[in-house]
Amino acid sequence: MKRQDTSLSIEGLVAKKIREARLRQGFTLQKFSKLTEISVPMLSKIENAKVSSPISTYAKIAKGLEIPLGEFFSEEKTISLSFVKRQERRQYTQFAGYLGESIAFKKPHKKMEPFVLSYSPKKALPSPYQHDNEELIFVIEGRLEFQYDGSQYILNPGDCVYFDANKKHSARALNGKGAQALVVDA
Repeated sequence: MKRQDTSLSIEGLVAKKIREARLRQGFTLQKFSKLTEISVPMLSKIENAKVSSPISTYAKIAKGLEIPLGEFFSEEKTISLSFVKRQERRQYTQFAGYLGESIAFKKPHKKMEPFVLSYSPKKALPSPYQHDNEELIFVIEGRLEFQYDGSQYILNPGDCVYFDANKKHSARALNGKGAQALVVDA
């Protein structure tokens, strides 16, 4: 079995795929910026692997390109199974105290994007966000305060929420300790 090249960072992999897809479809940065409502400077930073963006930004880009979000995080070759060891996880973003790790990046053309999200303790909820997917959050460890469309929920290990992500939502770790959750965007 041939070893995979892991020298390319997740940001580099995503940057390469976004740029190639945008150019294939004939979009200039300016035109694509208007379509996605993401600034030209931010798109340029993303395409040059100078920034690691929130999954919601990648979701806007995927929607604008009309490709599955998971395609950005997958390896080039076609496989029907993704086996990722814990130490192989790819850190893909850090925003508002969240740190994400892609856990199925080897599988191209996914219909969902699973990742492990680590939440830092915060005194207040981060600004809410929304995107065009459905989302599942399953708490692995710690406690989360989850706010969804004006309602508040406390999630303990083993608790799960599944929701339409087009409504504003936000989460934070409670009790001054971090938390981890399995998150799936579909």
